[in-house]
Amino acid sequence: MNKNILAVIGVVVVAAVGYVGYRYASLQSEAAKWSGPMKEVQEEQITRDGDVTRSRFVSIIDAPIAKVQDVVWHVEDLSKIVPNFKISKLIEENGNTKKVEIGIQALTLPLLSYEMEFTNHPEEHRVTFKTLKSQAQDIDGEYKLEPSPDGTKTRMTYITTAKDKIAVPFPQSVLDSAGRETFVNTVRGVEKAVKQG
Repeated sequence: MNKNILAVIGVVVVAAVGYVGYRYASLQSEAAKWSGPMKEVQEEQITRDGDVTRSRFVSIIDAPIAKVQDVVWHVEDLSKIVPNFKISKLIEENGNTKKVEIGIQALTLPLLSYEMEFTNHPEEHRVTFKTLKSQAQDIDGEYKLEPSPDGTKTRMTYITTAKDKIAVPFPQSVLDSAGRETFVNTVRGVEKAVKQG
């Protein structure tokens, strides 16, 4: 084989390895920003068993439960208030159930696309959700809301079970940071939306 061709192949391989290394280091650096205690997270629990991850996050939002529940239920508006949600498009609404197209990007990971079903349980102060379509993972979960004794604050508990459909090539610490970033930005978005009315 021609030495020039071998040299070009060598340069391309070195550049590709360098780029992958740079992307991995960049991702690790971004994940580290979200690994420590966050003021929006009162409680956190993340467990992984094989291809199933269970997450539970709790936050206290400085707003009455009715306002928080209204914002949480308008999931089609998430892309307007939460930077991680690149897409939140209402497909269909039927009573207390909505079908929504969701696109989420956490850290610098690839965009994950879902078709989700959300169900509002207003008397229980819960919004449940489940994946209808996704190539990456199936998610079931809920937002559970509880009023403070004086009614001025809301305790929001976010619980999910996610089952991966494809092998995930990232360390668990990166995935945990991605989940935490998405939750924290969701809390910030909800707080901003309730203040704006």
